[in-house]
Amino acid sequence: MKFLKKYGFLFLLTALLREISLPFFLNFFNEIGKHVWLLSELGRPGMPLQGAFKTWEIIDGVLFILAAPYLYTRYKRYSSRLAAGFGWLVALYGIGDCIMTALFDYSTDYFTSLTAFLHAFGSFLGSGALLLINLFLLLLARKNQQSKTFVGIIFMMICSVVAGALVELKLFSQPLASGILQCIMLDTLYLPLLVIAAKDTFLWIKQIFIYFKSVV
Repeated sequence: MKFLKKYGFLFLLTALLREISLPFFLNFFNEIGKHVWLLSELGRPGMPLQGAFKTWEIIDGVLFILAAPYLYTRYKRYSSRLAAGFGWLVALYGIGDCIMTALFDYSTDYFTSLTAFLHAFGSFLGSGALLLINLFLLLLARKNQQSKTFVGIIFMMICSVVAGALVELKLFSQPLASGILQCIMLDTLYLPLLVIAAKDTFLWIKQIFIYFKSVV
């Protein structure tokens, strides 16, 4: 647990980079994206990369869970209760939007089967957790009078909500357009967490460099 609390930013950074790059590695923006509306459909039975998608998402879910203790440690100086909630939300995102959506197959009708319902429930749970994570960061930025960070997170959240609404309304006739909007919806919410993880990773690498420089 001490290792996770100290170096969990590496798990968080890896998970976020993997989530953002998933569509590119699975050719979602090429041929596959012309036939499916959402990323979750890559894990649908009969899809050529079904196994790869499910494995990818399960790994990412585990990485998010492993990052939770680090986030608690990072923010407990503000409030141990809020920090614990923040850590749990990140873990909840990994469980809901990654692991559950991988284990239970997607269906356009959520009530056709138990697996379809659990997939939709996991996605809803994860998306809600991700929004609350950004809300927490927004309130923290306001508390610390970080105006640029505050405005940036608001902008990201607005972009995500608009993109998500456009996906749900299905205003576009092309599946690829819907898929790109879903990526925008998720990636804009990933960015604040990505900045945090990247910043802590950079500081860690800098400390290693300073240490070796002093030894030499």
